[in-house]
Amino acid sequence: MEFISKTIGQMLQEIVQTYTDRHALVHTETGVRTNYGLLAWEVGRAAKGFIKTGIQKGDKIGLWAPNISEWIISFLALSRIGAVTVPLDPGAAREELHFILEQSECRAVIVAAGVADDEYEESVLYIRDNTPTLENIFVIAEEAHPEMIHWAALTAMGEDVEAGVLDKMEADIAPEDPVAIMYTSGTTGKPKGVVLDHLGLINKSMFSTERQGVTHEDRLCLFFPLFHMFGNTCIALAGLLKGATIVMPCKVFEPSRILRAIHKEKCTAIYGSPSMLTALVDHPEFRKKRWQSLVKGTIGGAPCPVELMRRLVEDIGLSGITVAYGITETSSWITMTHPDDPIELRVSTIGTPLGCNEVKIVGPGTGEDLPRKTQGELCTRGFLMRSYYKMPAATAAAIDRDGWFHTGDLGEMDENNYVKITGRLKDVIVRDGIEIYPVEIEEIIYQRPEVSEAQVFGIPDPEKGQEVVAWVKLKEGSKLPLIELAAHVIDHLNAEKLPQYFKFVSDFPMTRSGKVQKFKLAEKAQKEYAGG
Repeated sequence: MEFISKTIGQMLQEIVQTYTDRHALVHTETGVRTNYGLLAWEVGRAAKGFIKTGIQKGDKIGLWAPNISEWIISFLALSRIGAVTVPLDPGAAREELHFILEQSECRAVIVAAGVADDEYEESVLYIRDNTPTLENIFVIAEEAHPEMIHWAALTAMGEDVEAGVLDKMEADIAPEDPVAIMYTSGTTGKPKGVVLDHLGLINKSMFSTERQGVTHEDRLCLFFPLFHMFGNTCIALAGLLKGATIVMPCKVFEPSRILRAIHKEKCTAIYGSPSMLTALVDHPEFRKKRWQSLVKGTIGGAPCPVELMRRLVEDIGLSGITVAYGITETSSWITMTHPDDPIELRVSTIGTPLGCNEVKIVGPGTGEDLPRKTQGELCTRGFLMRSYYKMPAATAAAIDRDGWFHTGDLGEMDENNYVKITGRLKDVIVRDGIEIYPVEIEEIIYQRPEVSEAQVFGIPDPEKGQEVVAWVKLKEGSKLPLIELAAHVIDHLNAEKLPQYFKFVSDFPMTRSGKVQKFKLAEKAQKEYAGG
């Protein structure tokens, strides 16, 4: 497959001409059904509305909304005029919103009222008054505050803008121009703004859908949050660039609505983290026969337990589901398994590099290339971020002089180019001078059928440097004595790697994109085990 050098607008125009009457967006909760012809009209109308308010090429626009069709329309419209979308977590606190809008220098923000409408208004008005660059607030709701511009009014403004104006602005956009600044999820601290271009998002989308076997006939179930790259790029944009149908069952993750939508809309592909898919197949309303239309999709965001993969592939029939590994800084997916890979490869590896990526393993301390089946830091090259916004030092630290992005993940690659993640550089626990990798211990804990999720992490220890902690969540209704779990680990692990502390918990602190925040676990455990 050849690289594509086009803008998102150019790609969308080609798709619309080919699949005008095919469904593009279906939102079962809101009742929206939009074909590609209507989608193009709505995108053009919104784009001209943005132009009328003074938004120009290069302007940053925040997008603070749950999974609704206007999210996708806004992103596509802004991409057509050369503006830069800044996705915002709908559940973000005021302080985080303020930080991102100010740091990214947003000129405007698009807001969709949430459950607590008054709270949304109050937060946005407060942020506007305290963010010098913020001029306009566009609201997707039944009513708008007098100091805000209603979505209907915005799109109506576009009627006064001639089509030639939009065409001229779009012609001035290069594939290498920025199209989004996506902020890292903050599992380890303050988020950084990742500047992404049309080129990267398009090529990663096309190469990943080719690997998955996605075509215009597919119906992709989208419930992953749109503010996250997995949602907005790996599912929404990737599906639309193939002419497929994007089915959104709900504004926020609701298993009941998702299960109904999969059945009624005959979705063919499903995407999510292991915890999301587990929540669906373990739900009381789950019925195997209602998933007969599903044949493909992708699991990402965390390692997939073998029991879940076997259930999906062998029992439910999701034979073509893949496992993928990606990072925001790399414009989404880096590696992906193949639909026909054996289950063992789909749970023990993260697949092989996509055709648009280079991958190598280097020594963390030396940076030298390592031989096959040797653990080191995973590095990748190909359609990376342009930079961390206004953070040149952080950019230089992440991308070396030869253009390789250093992921911070530990892994190894075999002779067939299958990559295995063995841990995070930052997560490696050093106790009495011995390096301990959490993933190795977690895999042993997962061998117990009662276990739903396991997290192993380190906490400071004045004598040993660090101590090992294992917190485990059991499946609903399962029983397992803690001493029995500890005995299982002792039987399968060398003594120098054994956790000092075991504990059962009901849940883990997570980002809205489904990643466990280990630094919060460590903070809590440190207080709990203070003094031994």
